[in-house]
Amino acid sequence: MEKLGINLPWLLAYLVNFILALVLLRMLVYKPVLNMLETRKKKIQESLEYADKVKADAANQQKEFDRRLDEARREAQSAAASAQQAAEKERQRIIAEAQEDAEKIRTAARGELEYERKQMVSELRHQVIELSLIGAQRVIGANLDERKSRQLVENFLNEANFGGNGQKQGA
Repeated sequence: MEKLGINLPWLLAYLVNFILALVLLRMLVYKPVLNMLETRKKKIQESLEYADKVKADAANQQKEFDRRLDEARREAQSAAASAQQAAEKERQRIIAEAQEDAEKIRTAARGELEYERKQMVSELRHQVIELSLIGAQRVIGANLDERKSRQLVENFLNEANFGGNGQKQGA
């Protein structure tokens, strides 16, 4: 081999050094680098799994948020509808109360008008009787018995339906 330019002892020494370097590199560099790469791979895998978990949790939280938001909207719509119904009921109650009050006022006014009309008719009747008596006394010229005169005028007015039963002639 020396003719080829290969020195066998040096070749063996290089070979032993190479194998020794390989063993040392494997023990000191390759295994720690592989362990470091494996650890890094596990950390990356864990990070990816954690990211997937966080993403799934975020999706679940978004779904829960959307569900709660929809529920809150429905509740708000229900509350608005209830408030609207309550307002409508209150409005109807107020209108009914106002109508009742108006009817009471109308009834009271009618009662007052009827009372005043009767009072006016009675007063008018009394004045007609007085005027009739005065007129009759002037026409006859003599003083009739006042009670008898009053009775005659009242009979006349009753026959003529003047204020006796609250109806006017021709009405």
